[in-house]
This record gives sequence, C-alpha cells and structure tokens, in this order.
Amino acid sequence: MPLTHIALAVFIQILWGPIYTLAKPVVGDWFSPVLLVTVVYATVALLLSPFYPRAKTPRRTLFILAFFGCTLQSTAVYYGLKLLPASMAVLLMQLSVPVAIVASWVLGRDKPNLKNGLGALLCLAGVAVVVGKPDATSAYLGIFAMLVCAISWATTQAVIPVVAKDHGTALYAALARYATPQMIVAALLLEGQGLIPTIQAIPLQGWLGVVGIAAFGFALPYSIWYWLLMRHRVDELTPFTLLMPVFGVVTATWHLGEPLSEGIILGGGIILLGLGIIVWRGRPRIAPIPPAQ
Repeated sequence: MPLTHIALAVFIQILWGPIYTLAKPVVGDWFSPVLLVTVVYATVALLLSPFYPRAKTPRRTLFILAFFGCTLQSTAVYYGLKLLPASMAVLLMQLSVPVAIVASWVLGRDKPNLKNGLGALLCLAGVAVVVGKPDATSAYLGIFAMLVCAISWATTQAVIPVVAKDHGTALYAALARYATPQMIVAALLLEGQGLIPTIQAIPLQGWLGVVGIAAFGFALPYSIWYWLLMRHRVDELTPFTLLMPVFGVVTATWHLGEPLSEGIILGGGIILLGLGIIVWRGRPRIAPIPPAQ
C-alpha cells in the first residue's frame, strides 16, 4: 500500500474516532438514534448528489448495500452508543475487522494471509488494552446492537468491491440516496409516536452538530474509504479502523477531561505495531540476472 494511501486510511480514523465521542451527547440530549441517522444520511445525500447524481451500480444492488452498510449498521451503532458505555461500544465495534477479513476470504476476493491475520489479532489485543475492562455487562440490547453493527458493516465492506461499479464519492452519494428513504421508514416505524415533539425540541446547536457529523464523520471519510476499498485488499484496509478507538479516547481525554492512562498509551503502541505488520511488505525480491551468453 503506498504511503499516501496509508496516510488517507489513518486520516479517516482521525475523523471517525472523535465523531463517536462527540456524537454520544447529541444522541442522548437532542436526537433519538434513528432520527439522527435519518438526518445524517439526508444531509450527506444533499451534499454529494449535486456532484454525483447518477450511479453505474444496479439499483437493486445499491438498495441492498445501503440497507446493510448504512441503514442497519448506523442505526445499530447509535443505539449501542446510547445504551452502552463508550468503552464497551468501541470495543465491540472492532469485531468488524476479523469479520470483514473472513468474509473477504470466503468471497474469494482475498486469499488467507498469515501476516495480515497476525497483525489484525495484535491490533485487537491493543484495542482491548486501550478500552480496558468494560463497565456494564447487563445492557444486552446494546451489546446485540453493536454485534449487528459489526457484522453488517464488515460483510458489506467485503461485498462492495465484488458487486459495486462506482468508486469513492460517487458510490457513497448513491448509498446515501438509497439509505435516506430507508431511514425515514425506520424512523416512522420505530420512533413515530414521539418523532414530531422530538424534532420541535431540537435546538439550533443540535442541528449544527448533526451537519458536522454528516460532513466530517460520514461524507468526507466514507468517500475516501470507498475509494481505497476498491483499490486494496480488505484484510489490508480494515485493520486501520482499529486506530479509531485510539483517536476516540484521545478526544474524550481532551474534550471531556478524562485522564490519559498507561493502558491507553500501551494499547496505542500495540495497535501501531499490529498495523506496521500489516502494511510492511519487506524487501522486494529481485530475480537474479542470468549470465551473459
């Protein structure tokens, strides 16, 4: 993977990590989870569609990808963030990495790679050190929501390079257009009774927060992510998401005043080591020059 692509993959995590920390109070104070995701995807569709109004990927494929990769995944993750401590939610989210790697192997896009597998396991160990011992073990609904999030998102990432015919921003704009009506239906079914009073009570600060989440937590990073996903092995790219909790914890330390523990520093180092194993290719083999005849 070129250094520029590695830098882009890390940059995505710098955006994704803080978003979950900053979005938690937005969900708790102003928005219900499904309403928040609905507004986010509608905003993303409005931002990107004028530049990418059409997609080459078949409509049925986009509908299915949008449901599992956007609607179901995002709804589950924000329910998980609402019901669980951030530490447990972030830890469970990282299960998407091994799921994506195995799914990609099953689909035949990637071949099993011992180096990448060991690197991913080392990264998971680092995440466990960063997060530490989860605080709550009784919020089974939240745990189930995060498992649904991890499996749905990871499987979709493995399928997209096989079935999608669009790249980067064009693909994500199309997914957002299909996810928005799906989310509207989900919001009416799951939160319909209290939807209007909730919307009326949201202050200007809440709407501005959602626009920020949509632009910098979804539109920009996902456009780059899908561009990278069409160019690299899933087992090379998805382990970078394990950097997300590191940046999230740093944001929590800075924004919420939480202490920076030794576990965070040690776990971050382990994650970087695991990523180093994954992206390291070693010296290229040079074929011997045959002797002159």
